[in-house]
Amino acid sequence: MKKVFYIPLCLLLLSAPARAQEKINLDNYYTMPAVGSGVISPKGEKVAYTISSADPKQNSSNSDLIIQDISSGKKEVVASKAGDPQWSPDGSKLAFRTSLNNKTGIYYLTMENHTPVLVAEVFGSNHFLGHAAQKNYAWSPDGKSIAFVGADPNTGDANHDKNEPRIIERILYKSRTTFSDNRLTKIYLADLKGGPAKLLTNDQYDSHSISWAPDSKQIAYISNHTADADANYNNDVFVVDTQGNQKQLTKTPGTEHNPKWSPDGKYILFPATIRMRNTKDSPPEDTKLYIYEIATGKTTGITNDLDERVDGGDWAGDSKSFYFGFPRKGKRVIYKGNIQTGKFSPIIDKEASAGRFTLSGQKLVFSMSDVSSPNELYYTADDGKSLKKLTSDASDWLKNKEISKTEAFWFKTFDGVDVQGFISYPSDVKAGDKIPVIHRIHGGPHGAFGYSFTDIAEIMVAKGYAVISINPRGSTGYGQRFSDGTYQAWGGGDYQDLMLGIDYALAKYPFLNEAKMGVTGGSYGGFMTNWVVTQTNRYKAAVTSASVSNLISFYGTSLYQDLIETEFNGYPWDNYALLWHFSPMAHIKNVKTPTLLIHGENDIDVPITQAEEFYIGLKKLGVPAKFVRYPNEGHGFQQPKNRLHNSTQTLAWFDQYLK
Repeated sequence: MKKVFYIPLCLLLLSAPARAQEKINLDNYYTMPAVGSGVISPKGEKVAYTISSADPKQNSSNSDLIIQDISSGKKEVVASKAGDPQWSPDGSKLAFRTSLNNKTGIYYLTMENHTPVLVAEVFGSNHFLGHAAQKNYAWSPDGKSIAFVGADPNTGDANHDKNEPRIIERILYKSRTTFSDNRLTKIYLADLKGGPAKLLTNDQYDSHSISWAPDSKQIAYISNHTADADANYNNDVFVVDTQGNQKQLTKTPGTEHNPKWSPDGKYILFPATIRMRNTKDSPPEDTKLYIYEIATGKTTGITNDLDERVDGGDWAGDSKSFYFGFPRKGKRVIYKGNIQTGKFSPIIDKEASAGRFTLSGQKLVFSMSDVSSPNELYYTADDGKSLKKLTSDASDWLKNKEISKTEAFWFKTFDGVDVQGFISYPSDVKAGDKIPVIHRIHGGPHGAFGYSFTDIAEIMVAKGYAVISINPRGSTGYGQRFSDGTYQAWGGGDYQDLMLGIDYALAKYPFLNEAKMGVTGGSYGGFMTNWVVTQTNRYKAAVTSASVSNLISFYGTSLYQDLIETEFNGYPWDNYALLWHFSPMAHIKNVKTPTLLIHGENDIDVPITQAEEFYIGLKKLGVPAKFVRYPNEGHGFQQPKNRLHNSTQTLAWFDQYLK
């Protein structure tokens, strides 16, 4: 614990002149604490959450587990290097994940004794089940056991000798950063009294995303029982009882996710899609909420009338009301619905991004960020009529920092559709100023920018740039038709939206310097950055990260064959001309823009060969180009030192060509 020394305010006022606010930069940004999602206790009086921090110099990170009393605000750090807290049903215990004494798994502590007690050692599988799959754990409602998703360490081939031949017979033989270990993900049951965990789903399928029935006798979960689960994304809802007896509840051509059993045991709530083609990466189809009625086996869509991408839901204590969140026009909102009336009402609907929430009856704890504040935790006991801010760790860090001025704008694109964008710029811009511009493009393609605090944008603004972020067609939060806007045309209408958005911003904000503009993006944003520099020379520098350059070779080397099949309606051999037309490599001879390529060497989402193709093409054509490869990194960088190095390289490249 650090000692804190207090100096009377009057002495500070007399002895210290007013200081200018400090700019956010790469030297100080990593000292900002990050507040994780909160979990409200069963009686609604406490919240457990994490605060994490990173140290690039030591290349390390830490996550403290904190219990806070909601009424008084009193906090207590109860564990270090811990995460994923879950309260026991009576609130007397708090479970969490950590590693102690060379055992990684689920532990718990009591409110009286904070010494961690091991519940079960948990072994994982690196086999990719989709971004929506939850390899979670959950207390039984009677508090006597914990069910968890894990793997048998004695199966698969994780210990394969890399010097020996590897025999491959499955489609998804890769995971996100290496080869699949071929371990099946299973559901286990651990008794708090001790003893080895019991395997419940003893079959040849992956099982995940668990939720208990209120009688503590059954567990709902997600699995794909088709003949070849590698060849499709046909998830369904199943149940297994504590003796290992299984039953399939849904059998649809679409994809079910993350079931939630109602408190009265009558229904299971889950989000799902219905199209035949879907992807584990960034699906174009908006998910909707459905309920399965246990007594009749009937499945009913309950949010189909909402033209929104519903990303999950949970029950209120009355088993009639449910809460759910979704993106809407740059915001992320929380709504409440009722299965009897079919009506919906907003609970949190602000120019902000409301994140994960947890419930105790009808009391909510949720995370929220806006353009001037990073994630903090909030509490409401009256459906959002009044809010209580529970944490201010990141906000306090910002108090003496200079932040950007950020605002949204709208424009009509080439076909009359309204498109939203955001601009961040220095708050001290004066009339007659001309400042360089960095155009950021989001990933996905079905991602979106919004009303949230963005670290890299703040760092860029602090260095004197204006940052423009546009949500072209394909972005989420604007309805299904808009989300489908990239179908069979990556680089079509989305590209036109981006260019017209830049034109609009240049006309609206006279301080933007059209002669000094850069463009950047990662993943699909990297693809679009590559596409942009093959279509126009208006940008004087580009930074493309984890980028796709050749849609045909991407299909066979990436983890996401289903992404190409979904977005381009089939296989490359049936769509060769179309895929090649929308590949930046097909147009690389047009590039004049100096380009920095950034990529993780272990990236299987977008293999580094995509960057290699584009880089060699640029060098052969004499275009100024630099390639930075990061060993032991995948699609998203995990090591603090590499995240810092990445940002440093990006800013240096833009400084070189735009200043």
